[in-house]
Amino acid sequence: MDPRAHLFGIRHHGPGSAASLVAALDALDPALVLIEGAPEAEPLAGYAALAGMQPPLAILHYQADDPANAIFAPFAEYSPEWQAMRWALARGRAIRFIDWPAAHALAFGKALDDLPPDDEDGEAHDAPPPPVSGDPLDMLATVAGYTDGEAWWNAMVESSQPGPAMFAAIESAITELRSASEAQGGLSPWREARDAVREAFMRLALRAALKDESGDIAVVVGAWHVPALRAKVPQAEDRARLRGLDKVKVESAWVPWSDSRLASASGYGAGVTAPGWYRHLWQLQGGSEASSPEAFAAGWQSRVAGLLREEGHAVASASTIEASRLAIALAALRGEATPGLAEMHDATLAALCHGDEVAYRLVERRLLFGERVGAVDPAVPQMPLAADLERWQKRCRLKPEDLEREIALDLRTEAGLLKSTLLHRLTLIDVPWGRLLDAEAGRGTFRETWRLAWNPGLAVNLAEALVYGVTIEQAAAGKAVAQSRDSGDVGVLAGLVKACLLADLPEAAELCITRLQAAAVDSGDLVQLMNTVPTLVSILRYGTARPIPSEQLGALVSALAAEINAGAQAAAVDIEPGEAEAMRRAMSGYDRALALHGEAHLIAMWHRELAAIVQHDRSAPAVSGLALRLLHDGQVWAVEEVAASFSRALTPPAAPAAAGAFVESFLAGGAEVLIQDRPLLAALDTWLCALDDESFIELLPMLRRGFSDFADTGRQRILGIVGSGTIAAASGPGAQDDDASPAFIAEALPLLRTILGITP
Repeated sequence: MDPRAHLFGIRHHGPGSAASLVAALDALDPALVLIEGAPEAEPLAGYAALAGMQPPLAILHYQADDPANAIFAPFAEYSPEWQAMRWALARGRAIRFIDWPAAHALAFGKALDDLPPDDEDGEAHDAPPPPVSGDPLDMLATVAGYTDGEAWWNAMVESSQPGPAMFAAIESAITELRSASEAQGGLSPWREARDAVREAFMRLALRAALKDESGDIAVVVGAWHVPALRAKVPQAEDRARLRGLDKVKVESAWVPWSDSRLASASGYGAGVTAPGWYRHLWQLQGGSEASSPEAFAAGWQSRVAGLLREEGHAVASASTIEASRLAIALAALRGEATPGLAEMHDATLAALCHGDEVAYRLVERRLLFGERVGAVDPAVPQMPLAADLERWQKRCRLKPEDLEREIALDLRTEAGLLKSTLLHRLTLIDVPWGRLLDAEAGRGTFRETWRLAWNPGLAVNLAEALVYGVTIEQAAAGKAVAQSRDSGDVGVLAGLVKACLLADLPEAAELCITRLQAAAVDSGDLVQLMNTVPTLVSILRYGTARPIPSEQLGALVSALAAEINAGAQAAAVDIEPGEAEAMRRAMSGYDRALALHGEAHLIAMWHRELAAIVQHDRSAPAVSGLALRLLHDGQVWAVEEVAASFSRALTPPAAPAAAGAFVESFLAGGAEVLIQDRPLLAALDTWLCALDDESFIELLPMLRRGFSDFADTGRQRILGIVGSGTIAAASGPGAQDDDASPAFIAEALPLLRTILGITP
């Protein structure tokens, strides 16, 4: 290889690698810096020098006509590639990215959708080396007393004193590792194929750089690739390997990243175990905040102490000093020049947590993973939606954070309504920064509770939404209208109407309402219509917080209710159990919504339809049971009439299974119906006593489900009534027989407790 090319094998996001690389660049002072990365990133590299670029950051590459097909190239401040860019930009040196273009990488990824990916971001990742049987690093780790090659790499490279000399040792170890891997069959076929193409691109780029530049060239690549770049492969062979590769049109942009997404626990293939620890390690090796092991230990333990205090633990300054000293002493005893994460953990546990692992667990995530979300300088061109989102964030004073947190919004305030509008619009374009936990609770209908958690991967969702508009408002409205045109499902359309109104998109809401009206006319699915009414009624009630077309929506609810009321009885006849269960669930919500809507003639019409369902011999038992319960709860029928219908439904020739479904449906919702209405309880008791053993065992699961909604106090009260023997009085003179004697009741109580779900 040309002696002007200097290969530096690094680990992505390795602070020791980054510090050693900076030292090597200072010593070499190259004229050109080549970096492993997609060439599409070159126009964006210059922005890394801006003061407002605060890692963690990533360069997003996405397919222009299919933004969901995307890859990220993340950078922390301790990433060697980031430091290489900053070094070159500070000295006016040229930068080139030499990995295969994202145009090919995205096309290759699409072709391998059915194969297991290297990691969720589609990024190629190298050192520390992939696990291979007989891995030289694992063998070295065993000899040195480490658990695996990863731990050895961290101790020898990332946590050691930095210096250029380490790169020769890394290259030697990786060369042996690749030889061992090839001897054992290599990596997976798709990974082998991808790496072969990538390394061909890198070799060709290196040859071109050596031809263009007369001075020294620094080549910063993952350590796994160094032997391949050093190999003598004919140029013609590399060109032949790249001939005919598929490609797609690509767009690229800087986007904020987060500590949690740099962690290996997130599924990121090149992730590190503890991003927060690595940032602190970088301060010792490449920064100025800590210049000695003592200062390094003191800084870390001070941070731990601060987090523990935030969690309500009393931590004395003297204990923090003692923890720092203990970490230094443990490192010396274990033969380490600097305290590692294990020494810091042990010292923290002993001196600050008094041996209590639970206290340490309270701060572990914030401590080891970190909480930082990066920031892109305002001067950097961004995707239109990303730029608009930043404007919204500043306007709403909502800062993206890596940890989950809950916020309560008062919609009567301008600030609360503004935040709610943004979050609802983002939800519409599938950018779930916030998840709505509780609406229409608290003070009337003016309060919402959201759980916020920023995920950098949402940048892809923003890119996908660009087809609908270049602002958050335009994209949300455009996507809602597009979805309404593509759907004939009245439930989906009702949800879109509500979403548009909550997101303050009145024009889109009107278009969705029009589409919903047309779909409702064409729909023959009564259950679907029933499920739609509660959504629309909730919108009308929510209208106190936001302006809505109340008259248009109210008329739509009335029209739907009239259609439902006219066809409910016919829809309940001769249907399968699955259909009956769906109708039962829909009826329950519809009944509540109709009561809230409050139109007396519609409610009266609904009650007549419920009565017709109960009185029809072929109505589905589950539907009929709920219909009777709704008539009872609404005090439409007298108790005697309800008890008579209840008794008829349980009396032969009613089949036990049909009677069980009726009872289960009727009882769902609470015990008061049986406690207050003894005739109903007596009818149920009479029916149960008349069952033969086989029928009783068959119906027992239904009975258990029917009683499952009862509160413990309600079950106990029913048990008390039955145990007292007073239930017989409700069934009239002569109802008491020998089977209902006190002795019989005492014998039956254990089984009754089982049915009711009461623990003795």
